[in-house]
Amino acid sequence: MNPISAVIDKTEELLGHSPHPAIVALPLGACTFSNVCDGLAMITGETKYDDAARLSMAVGLIGAAVAVVTGLNDYGQIPKDRPSHEVATTHALGNSVVASLFVASYVLRMRDHEQGRRTGVGSRMLALAGGGLALWTAWLGGKLVEEMGEGVKPVMDRLSPHEQDDEARGRERLSPASPLGERDR
Repeated sequence: MNPISAVIDKTEELLGHSPHPAIVALPLGACTFSNVCDGLAMITGETKYDDAARLSMAVGLIGAAVAVVTGLNDYGQIPKDRPSHEVATTHALGNSVVASLFVASYVLRMRDHEQGRRTGVGSRMLALAGGGLALWTAWLGGKLVEEMGEGVKPVMDRLSPHEQDDEARGRERLSPASPLGERDR
């Protein structure tokens, strides 16, 4: 086992679930804040909003790097024959596009900043596109966990024997003995 997986597994053990759903809040929040600051910069003309957008985007990109590592760890736990594997693949590929849009925006912002210019419209549009696409990929991530019961390895280990049943969804796929499988019926 590599050291990164060992750290993620230990974190899962401490939390009782994958750290991925918690970590994604950082890049989603930071990049949303960056989009809001872009809007404020365009409305007010204040350069302080350009600075805030650029800095929050940098924080979001760092958080996204950590989210990728934990997400890939979760992805590796999903058998390829499950319907959720295709959704997880779409989620991962979509997030790759989101990250590419934000990286391109960040590079353009840094060029503008270093040359003493305001953030350009192209950079703002790339970030807005990334933010819009991130809403969809975040929805897919929620679907994986809430509807399909994926992404939480300790929970997946407690699946009932009918977990491969295509009719079973989310918590219904869990064994009644699992704390998350208990439900008022």
